[in-house]
Parts: sequence; C-alpha cells; structure tokens
Amino acid sequence: MEMSNRSSRRFAKNTLAVAITGAFLSTLGVTTSAFANQIEEVAVTAQKREQSVNDIGVSANAFSGEMMQSLGIDSAVDLGAHTPGLVTVNSTSGGTPVFAIRGIGLDDFSPNNSSGVGIYTDEVFASNPSFLGGQLFDIERVEVLKGPQGTLYGKNTTGGAINFISAKPSDEFEAFVDAGIGNYGSHELTGVVSGAINGEVLGRLSLNVSKADGWQEDTQTGREFGGVDRSAGRGQILFPFADNGEALAKVYFSNDKSTPVSPQVSGLGEAFGDPSFDVLNSSDDPTLVNVGDLKVARDESGYGASLNLSYGFETLDVVSITAFDAYDRNVVDNYGGSSAAILDLYQDNEMSQWSQEFRLVSNSDGRVTWVAGVNISEDTVKVHDVFDDSFFVTDSVASTFVLDPADVSAQGWDLLTAQYEQVTKSWGAYLHTETMLTDSLNLIAGVRYSADDRTFDGISTNHDDIYSFNDTIAELDDSTSENAVTGKLGLDWQVNDDFLLYANVANSYKAGAYYGAAILDDISWAYVKPEKVLSYEAGFKATLFDASLQLNGALFSLDYTDRQSLVTIIVDDFSNFLEFPVADTTLVNVPESKTNGFELDLHWLPTDNLTVMAGVAFLDSEVTRAPTTAGMRGISADPSVNDTADGVDQLFVDALAAPLPAGASLSQAPEWSYNSLLAYDLPLAEYNLRLQTSYTYSDEMTAQLADANALSGPVHSWDAEATLSDGDERWQVSGWIKNIEDSSAETYAFSSFAGRSYYRQAPTTFGVSVRYNFF
Repeated sequence: MEMSNRSSRRFAKNTLAVAITGAFLSTLGVTTSAFANQIEEVAVTAQKREQSVNDIGVSANAFSGEMMQSLGIDSAVDLGAHTPGLVTVNSTSGGTPVFAIRGIGLDDFSPNNSSGVGIYTDEVFASNPSFLGGQLFDIERVEVLKGPQGTLYGKNTTGGAINFISAKPSDEFEAFVDAGIGNYGSHELTGVVSGAINGEVLGRLSLNVSKADGWQEDTQTGREFGGVDRSAGRGQILFPFADNGEALAKVYFSNDKSTPVSPQVSGLGEAFGDPSFDVLNSSDDPTLVNVGDLKVARDESGYGASLNLSYGFETLDVVSITAFDAYDRNVVDNYGGSSAAILDLYQDNEMSQWSQEFRLVSNSDGRVTWVAGVNISEDTVKVHDVFDDSFFVTDSVASTFVLDPADVSAQGWDLLTAQYEQVTKSWGAYLHTETMLTDSLNLIAGVRYSADDRTFDGISTNHDDIYSFNDTIAELDDSTSENAVTGKLGLDWQVNDDFLLYANVANSYKAGAYYGAAILDDISWAYVKPEKVLSYEAGFKATLFDASLQLNGALFSLDYTDRQSLVTIIVDDFSNFLEFPVADTTLVNVPESKTNGFELDLHWLPTDNLTVMAGVAFLDSEVTRAPTTAGMRGISADPSVNDTADGVDQLFVDALAAPLPAGASLSQAPEWSYNSLLAYDLPLAEYNLRLQTSYTYSDEMTAQLADANALSGPVHSWDAEATLSDGDERWQVSGWIKNIEDSSAETYAFSSFAGRSYYRQAPTTFGVSVRYNFF
C-alpha cells in the first residue's frame, strides 16, 4: 500500500515496537513528534513488475541514483561496502569484478567462467562480469537481490542477482554536467542531456570520462601504476508504437586504457630456498611496487545494443527484450607482484553474447497475479592467455639456487599458453505467481526449467626457449548438456500497513564450467559439475514512525551441493623438475557445504535534518563434506603427501597445497561485515549544506580454498563528504575524502607460482566536484 494512505491508526498495531523504540529515543532526548520526513520509497523490478522494495518478501537492497552519488558509489567494488552480505573485489589488477552474496559467488576469474551472482544491466544478463565495464554512471537505481533467484532469473543466480538500471529518457528537458578533480591528478566529467526529440519520441545521451595518475610507483624505474583512463557513453530513444506500445532502444560503448595496479609479493626467499631471493619481495609500503621492465597496460573496449518492447492489453502486458553485447580485452598484468617473470599475465580475449526474452505480465486486479516467460541466449568466449614464468628456467632457480641479478630481467623464455573457444547456448521457461490467500496473506510460488549446452575446444602449451621444447600440456575438445528445474515457495504476511513478515524456500543452480586458465599440469584443465543451492529464509520489513524509520532483517540457511571452488594445488611435473613445490590452481566440486547467517539494515530520519543508515551481516560458512582424491580427478586430498618430497629421492605428486577438511570456511565469506552513515542537512539562508560521514568494515576472508596464502583483510574505510547546494537544486559543490585513516589492508591474496601475492587497499583520496543542472 502507498505511504500516502497511512495514518496514525497504524501505530496501534505496532504498540510493542513503538514502545521499545520510543523508550530508546527518549534517552537521546528525541521525541516521536520530531519525525517529519518520510523515507523516499525506491521502486524495484525484482519480481519483474514495479513494486516498492519494502512491499515484497525478498531480501533486497536498493540504491537510487541520488543515493549512489551521495555514497560515492562509482564502481562495482564500492557497492559491496554499503550492502550487508555482498562482497565485491577485483580479482585481477583493477579489472574483472568478483561478486559474492552470502558467501556464494565466483572464485575463478577465468574469462570463460560466470559468477554465481547474476549481473543484469537494464534487464539483460551479463554472461561475463566484463560486460559491466563503463556502465556505472547516470544510473536510476541498483537492486541487490539476496539468496537464490532461480525462478525469475534462471542460471547462475545461486547467490543472488544485481540489477543495474540506467536513467531513462524524460519527457521534460533536463541536462547536467558533473565535473570533479582530486589528488593523484584525478579528473572526471559526466554530461547528460534528456528530453523530447520530436513529439512523443524521447531521447537521452550520457557520457563519462575519467582519468587519474597512478598511486603506485616502481622503486627501480619510477613508473606509476594504478592510473585511470576510461570513457563510456550511452544513448537511448523511447517512443510509442501502435495504440498502447512502448519501445526503448539503447546503444552503449566503453573504453578502458588504464594502467593496472600491481600486487605485491612476499616469501620468495623461502619459496626458492635461499635468502638471496628476498630482495625480490615487496616493500611494506603499499604505494611501492616491483614491476621491472614488464610493459603493464590495459586496452579494453566494449559495445552493445538492446531493444525493449512492451505492449499493454486489457489483462496482460507483453514484453520483449533483445540484446547484443561484445567486449575485447588486451591486458598485460604483473600478476606475480615481482620484477622477475614469476607470473606475468598476458590476456587477449574476445567475448560476445546475444539474448532474447519474451515475457507476459498480468495486470488485472484479481487475487492472482503472475509473470511467465521464455528466454534464449548464446555467448562465445575466445581466449589467448599467456603466463610468463621465465624466471623459473634461469640459472638462479634451475641450477645455482642463488639469485643472479642478471636473471631478473628474463622475459619470454618460458611461456604457458591457454588458447580456446567456448560457446554456451541456454534457454529457459518460467512461471511466477502471487496469490492473495487473504487480504493480508500472499502465497508466492514459482518454477523454472533451464537448459544449457556448452562446447569447449582448446589447447594448453608450454613453450621454452632455454630447453628448446614446445610441449602440449593438455588438449580438450568437449561438450556438455545440462538441465535443471528450480523454484520458490513462500508466504508474505502483511501484518499491517507498516509491517511485513515473509518466509520462503528456494533453490537455484549454476551451470557446469570448464577451467580455462593457462596451466602447469594437465590435471588442472577439466570440467566441473553444476552447483546447486537450497535456501531457507525468513525476514521482516518494518516501517515505523510515519515512514521515517525503515528496519529490515533476514535469517537464512543455505545448503550447497557441488560448490564450484578454486583450489590451490602442488603440481608434480614442474615441482619435480625444479626440485621444490610449485603451486597451480584448478576448479573442483566441494560435495557439501553450508552457510547460516543473518542481515539487518536500518534507514532512519530522526529529524528533518538528520539521516542515519546502518547495516550488518553475519555469515557462518563451512565445508560439511570435503572433496576426496577420487572426487578431484586424482588430486590427492592430503597435502602432507608432499611434506618430505624433494623431486629427487621422493617425487612430488599432484595434491592440495593446504588442508581442505570439513569445517573449513568458504571463500568470499567474511564472518562479519557492517556499514554505517550519518548525514546532517544544515539550512543556510537560500542554500543547504549537507555534512556526511560513513564507515564500512569487512572481516578477513579467503580468496580460494586449500591455500594458506589466500587469507586477506579485514578491510575498513572511513569516508566523509560535504555538499553545498542552492535551494532550487540547480547547482551543488562537493568536497570528499575516502579512506581518511589511510588504511592499507590486503584486499585479495593468493599463492603465486612462488611466494604469496596480494593486493592492497588504495590510500587516502580526496577531491572536489561541481554539478550544474539545466532545466
């Protein structure tokens, strides 16, 4: 029900909640009569029809475009800091975002793998996170849906779904320019113009350019890393057709020529067996890195188009969504974190996808509403990835076992290459219903059938100039076909206009996957089965004090079957050749795991001028049945088998690099995370000054399983912003600062071929932005 229909009689039905909250407020000297503002409702399409986020029995966080600007959310990684239960990190140097919701997401950053969190831009599924590049500007809203979304959203939503909705063309003229500058030479410009083109034909053009110098410096060469050079644009046309139809056409492009940040590295002396190699370790200062002569660079570009058609009949609406996306990536990345070629990464990837969805949405006033649809899609990934590990075949590592500084510059001597094409064809059909059992009780029921056909054709090689060989490590020409039935059953109880209780059980699946990274051993390239999740959830949404306070909470339990997990292993052939353990990675299925937890978030306007926001998430995740040697294609589940191996008297065998027992925590699942925000609006004659500060925290977590080096965090950031605007909201000037404490926590870590590589939190950044609205 709409907030405008609410009256004071509702408080009689919330006596206990109001009494407790009122008593608490009275201790602060705040009375309920002080509440004047109402929290603005955010309409979402989480259930494929427009509804208030607080009127649906779905655990969700929604951010309007204005809220995102206020919070300083300008990247996918920023989104996780303000959403309880969502983890977002960049697994490579500023590139692919990795999402996890309630500990379910993506461990593997290979370009042919997809996250367990479905990513949608304007209702179009992104088969690869790269398609999100350049999309986070001029946004109407972002919706984060938590828990399996297997009915309405289909495959690859075992953890949840994230919807990015662009601002649409307006019938009235509007335009704005937003320009900002900051430290490290950063500057950004966004321009938008929207309005009628001709009669009922509306258009919107959005452009964004951002540049910055690097915040890291090579200690030897003085070169900078972590620089930004991005541009993106989006054009939309909205027009009517026939008697009751509407069409929205969109085209977009993005370019990224940034300089990747570099990880740091430690433990090289221990890994190579002599302290002389310690000179290759990184400094404790996160701004100082060792890259050497490697020409680190990024050249990425994407483009796409979509056509959304809708037509309204008397009892239903028909929707068609057609889309095509393409993305090219060329990256040189110092993934090993050292000036020596331990794990230098070269990527040349081409990704494309097309999709079509047809949807029927009931629009009658009956007691049953429904959404039904079918979708088909195809995505193609062409990969040529190279790991340069030339340092391993130099005399320093392969014979003398003492560092010769002349060997550090070796490049191109030993190359591990993965070259393949993967094609995935998918289709599905779904039905979602909402039935009013009584005036206050709704039954939610849905079912979906999904099918996926995937082909993988590739070769992995090792080319070596020193020992004059060009070996084939693995060849794989394979295809798989899978199908699954998923669904949801739940109850929404609208206790009164302001209090919703809900409970549901749902399941979802993520399609099987091929591991596609460049590898050291043929055992690493393989197919892993689909993963499945069964979720139980109960929650509430309470709107109190005349809509000035919103409190939402959820309890959940997730049973995971065949979780696709990235694990670190010791590989036999390479380790025996070098006579010390060498780490590689691969994907395996973890037979059974479980996550229990809760989330709580609050949005409160205690007075006309004060805004309070807070959120907390708790996760208790663990492996309940660990993988066996047989279940991992012969990779030994006991890492101790290599404890005494030396490659001579006792040979190394393929085995996990660290224990993976029942009870081990899952990756991307911090136990505690929380966020908070305070803002105060101070009227100054005809102006308004908004003072805002926020704090975010996320516990330590592991990036992948069976890897003692993969633990990172905790990560925290204290930010602040002051914004001065005129009464007509024609202009605003903002000053902001992020990471006030200059925290330098590790945000992502893993075992390199040798040593431990890790990324660090960016230092304190600050700047000023100016926005001017034309209307």
